[in-house]
Amino acid sequence: MTAQVNVVCWSTEEVTSTIPTEAATPSRAVLLATHSPLRITRQRGEVGGRATTDSVSEQEVLEEFLSAPPSEGYLAATVLGESGAGKSHLIRWIEANIEEHPHRHVIYLQKTETSLKDVIEKLLLDQTEPEFEEIRRKLSSLGSGMTPDEMEQRILDGLAEALRTRSGDNPFAKKLVGENGLRLIFLDPLLRSHLLRPNSFVKRYAHYALNGRAESEPDMPLEFTLEDLPTDIGSYSSINDAALATRTVVRDLISKPTMQVEAVRLLNHVLEAATIKAASLNAGDVSQAFKRIREKFVGHEIVLLIEDVALIQGVRRDLLDAIVEVGIVQGQEKYATVRTMLAVTSGYYRELLPDTFRTRAEASSPVYTVEVEFDTPGADEQVFADFMGRYLNAARVGKARLEQASPEVSNACLNCEYQSSCHEAFGASQQGYGLYPYNKAALMRAVRACADKGSDRAVFNPRRVLSRAVRDMLNDNVQTLKAGKFPPPGFLGQESSAMGLPFLPVHVQEEIQKAFSGDDGGRADTLLTFWGDVGREAISDEILAAFSHPPLPSDLTRAHPTDRTPDPVTAAPGDLPPSVRSQLDGIDIWLNGKDLRQGLAADMRTMIRDRLLARIDWFDPAIKEPDTATLAKAVPDKVRISHTVSIEGASENLPPSIAPIIRLPRDARTAMMFRGLILIKAGFWQRAGDALPRLDATVAGRVDEAKRRIQRAMAVDDASLAHVAASLIRGAGASGGLPSKPKELDFANAIFWLPPADLRSDEASRAPQWLAAYREYTVERSAVIDHFARGIGVAQGTGAVHAVDYQRLSGIVRMARKLLTDGTELDVPDWGTKAHRRLAFLEQACQAQLAYWQDLIDRIRVDVPQGTTVNETTAAILDAVKAGHSYGFVKVSSLADLQVRNEAAAQWDQSVISSVERLLDTAETESGLALLSVVGAPAGADLQAVADYLAYSRQWIEAGVADAESDSGTVSDLDNQIGDVVQNWFRIVEEGAAND
Repeated sequence: MTAQVNVVCWSTEEVTSTIPTEAATPSRAVLLATHSPLRITRQRGEVGGRATTDSVSEQEVLEEFLSAPPSEGYLAATVLGESGAGKSHLIRWIEANIEEHPHRHVIYLQKTETSLKDVIEKLLLDQTEPEFEEIRRKLSSLGSGMTPDEMEQRILDGLAEALRTRSGDNPFAKKLVGENGLRLIFLDPLLRSHLLRPNSFVKRYAHYALNGRAESEPDMPLEFTLEDLPTDIGSYSSINDAALATRTVVRDLISKPTMQVEAVRLLNHVLEAATIKAASLNAGDVSQAFKRIREKFVGHEIVLLIEDVALIQGVRRDLLDAIVEVGIVQGQEKYATVRTMLAVTSGYYRELLPDTFRTRAEASSPVYTVEVEFDTPGADEQVFADFMGRYLNAARVGKARLEQASPEVSNACLNCEYQSSCHEAFGASQQGYGLYPYNKAALMRAVRACADKGSDRAVFNPRRVLSRAVRDMLNDNVQTLKAGKFPPPGFLGQESSAMGLPFLPVHVQEEIQKAFSGDDGGRADTLLTFWGDVGREAISDEILAAFSHPPLPSDLTRAHPTDRTPDPVTAAPGDLPPSVRSQLDGIDIWLNGKDLRQGLAADMRTMIRDRLLARIDWFDPAIKEPDTATLAKAVPDKVRISHTVSIEGASENLPPSIAPIIRLPRDARTAMMFRGLILIKAGFWQRAGDALPRLDATVAGRVDEAKRRIQRAMAVDDASLAHVAASLIRGAGASGGLPSKPKELDFANAIFWLPPADLRSDEASRAPQWLAAYREYTVERSAVIDHFARGIGVAQGTGAVHAVDYQRLSGIVRMARKLLTDGTELDVPDWGTKAHRRLAFLEQACQAQLAYWQDLIDRIRVDVPQGTTVNETTAAILDAVKAGHSYGFVKVSSLADLQVRNEAAAQWDQSVISSVERLLDTAETESGLALLSVVGAPAGADLQAVADYLAYSRQWIEAGVADAESDSGTVSDLDNQIGDVVQNWFRIVEEGAAND
């Protein structure tokens, strides 16, 4: 027997032409061939009140509808159900099964025939009397004679007129009606343009009124909503361009939400009147015409079938009034009996259907509800299998053959060579229609995936099943099957969290990711999600072979993994608190496509961030552990923690410029880790499996990056430290902390150089400008050194750095020296900028210091010429004091003070003048760091004292010389050069003594 592999037993052409998604689309033969029994609930009495309910079949509904005695000449049966539930299908089935009768006139209003013209033409039943022809004449303009633009303008005009003549029944309504009310919005050119913007309500409504609803368009009733009001007019144009009265109305709408609600109510109430006027009809024309037809057909019955009453444009209220018009007046039949069956959604029935009609309808007929809710009594899986089987068979047989075969439906499987093996592997309906390419499990999950999902229930949606699970699935997968790639990843737009499907256990998903890659993993996931039954039954080898799928690892079909990583929930499901189970469920939901709940995401990020920081080794490279504020800046926490740990599917909205340290994918391995972390946090650490090793593996590769970011936040990376080191070395040189010919160790020491606790020995000889800059710089320098040390050293707890990484320091020193040698402009981080700016002032003061020294030297050399030492000059002065004192030539106020000065002078450094002169000579040939070191080095400690002593001595010597010359009467030929002062002094003193 030939093996069934990658078989396609349908064509896209047949599928498209045969499988409808609208009840009115298929022919009668196709409809009957594909029809499956519906689950119909019959309710007698007021819907939502005290009522009795029971289940009925389509046939029972048909018989009751046609045979129940009408109440006062009418019977109105309502069929409720949500969009796509099958209510229109029931209407269509009823229409297809009504037998022809000469006294029965059937009017069938399909969803796609709801334009004004279509509805009225159907209601007129081909009558040709003049009164009906007049209505047709008025409607003729709605065909090719009226453009959509004209209809739109007429509707706006009609709304304005209806609002002008309407009266208000509450304070807000009174403000909105009348000459200066809401009507102004529909007359103002600016606002009319806004109301007719692309895809606006008025444009859509006008289109439906002219053309009806296309099959592909939604079947929701067109009503004004709050979004249709021009409250956002400011985003299109300035409201100031509108008239004053109009601006007042618009501003009231914008500022008063309650008025907006009232405006929507009013507009929907007058919408039909405006539409009728736009169609050149009068209010009541349709109602009167239909009642006239009922008069004409007295003794007959009119059967009116409406697929969706909410879609009827413009004449809905008129029509509803006409069909519940009492037909028996004073015992006489005035109007023909009308049996109406109309489909409507539950919400529209409760909220928008006129109360009068609803009350009369419920009094005349039961209300039927078409709905199948999963997981409730009566929701037999075989019902869904039979439903799908009929349509899958119809797709294989094709429309033409179905129409030829009616009433007997052909079974495409009967002539298939694979029938026996295919039905055994994939299953069949009770009618013998094969379910391939579904099996029963896949079929049920596909049906569930297409369900209407409320807060606490899922409801069968036949339309969506036909569209997605039959027509689209068959058409989209012809080539996929032939290529051996079925079922594809993302089957039926697969997103389990949105489809209401059970999730594959996390450990199973992880095994899939281990065993398969890329699309192969996605195929395996789809197979197990739809065709499999994890924990109960493996997917058969026949199904895998039919899809050309490789064998699945045996662990994938077991309820629990066989390794040491048990599923934390299923391993012991009974003893976890509800809060923990809820969190675990949240992880499953996230893994399968939903966003991760914010609280869960925050917990996971926090635990991962904490572990990341705990793994950082602050010794390689050596760095003092940063404080909390620095860590928060470099490795963000709290509201910015997603900048540290990003989780796919966690609603982070990260800017493109942000590169998180850790990015966690939405995969099973991550989910298993998350589940374990939840259990650890909840105190169930013994059941966390290998969550911690997984966590360590997750953070291990990102520790270095985290440390780099911390270093950058502290600005203690090598590049930043090199620039700071260069600044500190320059500062040490400018402050006297660097030898004139430094070695590498001297440069390293210069980085950590701090000024002496005591005053500098040479402060007396320093320029005030230089000294002030020096003091301001050295005050700031110590904080920079401390930060530098923290970036390259280690400490105990919060204590100071007690050791540095010298190997790293050596590299930074070399980088810093190169920066200094190249003359590179230093880019000092924030923490070093204040000291660096102060250093710039100190460097600027170097020239002032050199000039200050030069001035002192020049002053000294007046009294101590080259070749004369300070000692010699001081000795001569001391001798002069001795010789001149007795003659009264020592003109000082205190001889004791002079004695102290003279004794201090005897203790001075004799080389002070020559050493500073050599320093000044050296400065002329140096630049950069060398020049700074020349100026900064301690030098000339006694230079200021020498200059001051000589100046002081010159004062009293010159005074004494003046006295001596005056007493001797001899005018001495004194040399004005200070170098001759002492010699002149001696000469004058000697001459004075000889004269005496």
